Amino acid sequence: MPTQLLVGPKAPSGKNTIVRRSGTPPSSSLPVPANGRSMANASRRVAASHGAERSRTIRAMPRHEDADPAPGRSAGRAPRNPGGPSVPGEPAPPGFLDSFAWHPEPELLGVRDEAVSREALRAAGAATWEAALDYLYDHAFVRAMGSPAGYAELRRTYFGDAGGPGAAPAIPTSWPELLDEFRARIAPHTVSAWHPRSYGYFTPPPLTASVLGEMLSQVTQQGVDVWHAGPVSAFVEEEVVRWLCDLVGYGPGSFGLLTSGGVMANFIAMALARDVQATRRLGLDRPPRGRDLERLRIYTSDQTHFSIGRAIDELGFPPECLVLVEADDDFRLRGADVAAAVAADRAAGLTPIAISAVAGATNTGSVDAIGELADVATREDLWLHVDAAYGAAARLSARDARRVPDLDRAQSVTVDPHKWFFQAYDIGGLMVRRGADLEAVFGSRRPEYYRSGHAPMPSPEHGGDGDAGHGEAGQLNFWKLGFEGTRRWRALKLWLSWKHLGTAGFGRLVEANIDLAAHLARRVAADPEFEALPAVPPLSVVCFRHRPDGLAEGAELDAHQDAIQAALEESGDGWLSTTRLRGGTWLRAGILNTQATVADVDRLLEHLRVLGRG
Repeated sequence: MPTQLLVGPKAPSGKNTIVRRSGTPPSSSLPVPANGRSMANASRRVAASHGAERSRTIRAMPRHEDADPAPGRSAGRAPRNPGGPSVPGEPAPPGFLDSFAWHPEPELLGVRDEAVSREALRAAGAATWEAALDYLYDHAFVRAMGSPAGYAELRRTYFGDAGGPGAAPAIPTSWPELLDEFRARIAPHTVSAWHPRSYGYFTPPPLTASVLGEMLSQVTQQGVDVWHAGPVSAFVEEEVVRWLCDLVGYGPGSFGLLTSGGVMANFIAMALARDVQATRRLGLDRPPRGRDLERLRIYTSDQTHFSIGRAIDELGFPPECLVLVEADDDFRLRGADVAAAVAADRAAGLTPIAISAVAGATNTGSVDAIGELADVATREDLWLHVDAAYGAAARLSARDARRVPDLDRAQSVTVDPHKWFFQAYDIGGLMVRRGADLEAVFGSRRPEYYRSGHAPMPSPEHGGDGDAGHGEAGQLNFWKLGFEGTRRWRALKLWLSWKHLGTAGFGRLVEANIDLAAHLARRVAADPEFEALPAVPPLSVVCFRHRPDGLAEGAELDAHQDAIQAALEESGDGWLSTTRLRGGTWLRAGILNTQATVADVDRLLEHLRVLGRG
């Protein structure tokens, strides 16, 4: 029996009552059977034969006779055109829905007629939100990892006997049926960022404001590339970028852009180091390419994110251009070690151009000695980039900002709000101390279809009227600042979240995670069965392992950690990742979780002890 969405009469509170009735328990992991489509097919044929007749979803909903002329419109809703005449939307042409009669829910496709579609959209939205809440409380808070299954088993469960993807759907499926399929085939098999003992990768439970902001950004469908494709969305991103630049400590000449994540932000930063810094250091009249790159050197630690090496590869540098400098015992890159590497390379006739530091390494949360590295960069005339994708958020806390100092001394800084700002995927960003460098590197192309966005961007260096007929001078066009053309409206969810919480509220969430990590480290230090590396976490990542008697350093101890991690994952009671440090395997708890408590940390450690003892 498929899910039925019953929207009853208004309750005394003035809200509709939505009831989920399903013949399949929400925790079921069984795929929707293929032969269960016959009833759906019959429903589609009936709906198509009636043309504009209302779908099952809207037929189940009573009319709101007490509403204003547009059914379902909130009585307190702002006027359509604030400050101007109240003008109703353009009515749909006669027979408009007939062109969608082939679908069982035409009102969800041809939505321009408010009188016909508003209630259908409301019901579909309510049903989808109900499915999301079912996921949250039937799955996400129940198991940190979905129903126990290995890769091959889950492929069979998802794809069925075919063992792999089949053909694309040939005919429509109603929205209630699709929600049933989501509940059955997808929801039970996800990793849960929400579970209070989920401390795996940097995947936090997203703030409600972020989730809802993502929905609003998708409904408005703004393209944040050329300004007039998303006029106010460009200003929202500009404002969020300003807030992030302020967080880093940059002044008014700085700017940046939002990206898909830290990988793309680091990629852009390395492109700036090549095309701005190397061009100047080599005395060229154009950015270096080909053989000009061979003698350049960029310095980073053995704890750097893989994206720095990937960027170097894809930007045309030979592999030897990236110099890995060993981190210290606390996994930090130190200034003296980089200075020695720079001196050796200069003596060999090479040209150092950049340092790539990290503030919040993925492995351990370590923060490089940014002040020392900035001193080296200033003295040696190097571009300093800091990958603070994770760690920059510590600066949201007045108490813990000291853990990530001196970011303002870098030429560029990566910040990843979908990590410790608790944002829904995806949103990363690159902040640049001299913001004009972005357009200098990426803004030279002039596609004719973007002609309204060809004028110079606002910066201290720019003035004048721009190219004739190609837009207003000073117009903000983000396509000129990075690799992407079409860009999704990532800023809105962070804009809403920041306003909803305030910087102080963000800081409280960050502090709570740092405190939980410190608590876990103290518990580990006090327990002879466990050990941590480093002993004191720099931020909210704790790397530790179980050390039972009789297991010596080496392959057997490493296998023991992997077995504990796998057993924890199968139990569903928590989730940790593993990593390699100093040649050994360690459990890794990355605590970016608003739902976690001290009791959850204690329970996790005790569970690991039980698993470790077998």
